[in-house]
Amino acid sequence: MSTRRRVLYLIHNPAWTDCRIADVLRARGYEVEYLCHPHGDPLPVSMDDYAAMIVGGSDEGHAGEPGRHPWVAREIAFIRDAVEAGMPYLGICMGSQLLAAAFGGSVLARPDGLTELGFYQIEATPDGVDLFAGTSHFYQAHYEGVFVLPDDAILLARGHQFPVQAFRIGRHAYGLQFHPDYKLSSVTYEALADEPYLARVGVQSVHEQVRLAPVYEESIQSWSERFVDGWVGIARADAAA
Repeated sequence: MSTRRRVLYLIHNPAWTDCRIADVLRARGYEVEYLCHPHGDPLPVSMDDYAAMIVGGSDEGHAGEPGRHPWVAREIAFIRDAVEAGMPYLGICMGSQLLAAAFGGSVLARPDGLTELGFYQIEATPDGVDLFAGTSHFYQAHYEGVFVLPDDAILLARGHQFPVQAFRIGRHAYGLQFHPDYKLSSVTYEALADEPYLARVGVQSVHEQVRLAPVYEESIQSWSERFVDGWVGIARADAAA
């Protein structure tokens, strides 16, 4: 595994390929291969050619209701097999929910319909203090979340509205409810004009999101680089040991 330089990235919309985390990986010499299973791309038969795996968000799938979309159940099983085989994994937004569901966690919407869209503070747990040192706010876009973690998961950060913002299973599988992948240059009045989440309870105003994007850009970029270096770096060191 230590010599592989290709990362599988499962996306759930073929247009969602402009990604901060992918850019960081490429800058470190990795090739990022996008695959959109809901739109017909088959899941790999083997992960032997990949160094790591990322699963992103979705605007239609529900990790807590895999029967609604057959591809969700297939991805949950695929994720479970990959993580159990030791594949380094990063789940972002729905990708974190799929990781939790794959190992027995519970994914739900809040009964009051509250939605996070914008920049929200997260609070590191004692296990996550080093990971989140110097960074407290991230971009969010979700109305479902992990409410019960798998038994063996380690909570790394919590939120005020949703109890699980980051967790880890084993040494190499991470779930992040927030969006370090999202490029904040896309947080504009034009881009948000037709955002359907704006009508939901709990979202930040467009003006506030646009105002905060440059405030948090540097810290989120720095955190993303540090996270990727630790995530794939630890996995490569373990594989080489």
